[in-house]
Amino acid sequence: MDVLSSLLDNLDEALFILDREGKILLFNKVAAELDESFMVKPFQAGDYLTDAMNLETSLFTRDIIQEIKLRKEPAKSYADFTNRNGAKIYLEFNFVPVINEEGIETYIHLFIRDVTAQKIFEKKLTTQATNITNLIENANAVIIGIDTRGYITDWNKHCTELTGFEKDEAYAQKLTDLLLSEKEKPLFDELVARGLNRESITNCEMLIHHKDGKRAIFLLNCTSRTTPTGEVVGLLFVGQDITELTEYRRSLELKVEQKTKALQEALKKEKEVVEMKNRFVSIASHEFRSPLSSIEFETSLIKRIKGIDNKNLRKRLETIEKQTSHMSRLLDDVLAYGKSEAGKIQLFISDILLKEFLARIIEEVSHRPEKHRIKTDFRNLPQIIGADEKLLRSILINLLTNAIKFSPGKEQVYLTVEGSGTEITITVRDEGMGIPKDELNKIFEPFLRGKGVEGIQGTGLGLSIVKKSIELLNGSVQVESELNKGTTFNVTIPMRQP
Repeated sequence: MDVLSSLLDNLDEALFILDREGKILLFNKVAAELDESFMVKPFQAGDYLTDAMNLETSLFTRDIIQEIKLRKEPAKSYADFTNRNGAKIYLEFNFVPVINEEGIETYIHLFIRDVTAQKIFEKKLTTQATNITNLIENANAVIIGIDTRGYITDWNKHCTELTGFEKDEAYAQKLTDLLLSEKEKPLFDELVARGLNRESITNCEMLIHHKDGKRAIFLLNCTSRTTPTGEVVGLLFVGQDITELTEYRRSLELKVEQKTKALQEALKKEKEVVEMKNRFVSIASHEFRSPLSSIEFETSLIKRIKGIDNKNLRKRLETIEKQTSHMSRLLDDVLAYGKSEAGKIQLFISDILLKEFLARIIEEVSHRPEKHRIKTDFRNLPQIIGADEKLLRSILINLLTNAIKFSPGKEQVYLTVEGSGTEITITVRDEGMGIPKDELNKIFEPFLRGKGVEGIQGTGLGLSIVKKSIELLNGSVQVESELNKGTTFNVTIPMRQP
């Protein structure tokens, strides 16, 4: 018996051996030292176990003993108590019946184990799990969990707020089917494959479709979910809706692009201005030097010749007048172009008697020293058109004088004017030197003169003024040319300006 008592006293658990009625036959040292919080008196052999327990514990103990009599199976129960120090104590009761060969229980072994530490740990785990669940549920972030097949297992409140899909609608559906279009699915499948392969995925932008058809952009981070043994069982996506941020970023990028484009245009314009200035200086120095030299020479000659006769004097003065007139025209061209570039030209629309107007232009141009004849062809001319007479004159004068200047050795140039519907078409054609193909797209640039025209006076502004004037009259111009065969300009303007 001493050996048995020694063995029982070395158990970690409290042990009671009861008869089938619940009387205490034997108990070990651990049982004697149990916390007194659930006892009304010390345990004694021969007493009913329930007599030493408080009311609550005695009631469930008696019920279990009765159940064991009926079912002859082990039973387990838990009880918690507050000890004298105010601490909570948790005990586990294990009732194990001893059945004889006739199937009758002869004894009942009761093991009582203090599970306070375990219960406290379980409560901590439960509290932590609850806190984590609440954190996930109420987080101001998109949190979506999926299993290895892509089915949604976690879906927090923020997901519902952003997408419109409730939990019940999201659970047991594939994320790709719920939120993604066919275009985005391959990218997401690649993302899932990387995540299941334990890759860390950060800052991945994904286009998401709301329940109402709207679109949003989510910035997602992905981590794999594993079991305690390290097996990957799913993925967890955490992210934010960056739709507004993305739109703002794109807006900034567009503004930067526009500013950059504007800056490039300004630099291009500045470069063109510098080139134009250089061309102007080069042309002006040449074009102005010749008439000035001629004027200087004639004036000096008049001063030197004593008793110069009237005929000789008139000849010298005509030369001076001619060169002065040429310089005046050069300056007029420069001033006219400067006004058009600065946007200072105002339109003065008036009724123009077209036939009379054309006759005046032809007469004016015909007095040029080159003596070309202007061959005309007028078709369906309207009696009156509404335009700016000064601009229209500038167009015709420049085109006709150019045709004459650049067809040396020829006898005539051609002017065709035709009315058609609400427009008139003016065609000026010459049979002169023509324009090289590589220069054809540059002829309207200011202060730019073609190759092979060095001996012909001009500033290189005439065609620039023509183009500006046509644009101001809401018209268009096309040019065709073949080297050494001539050039044709076709100008179309409305009969009535708006």
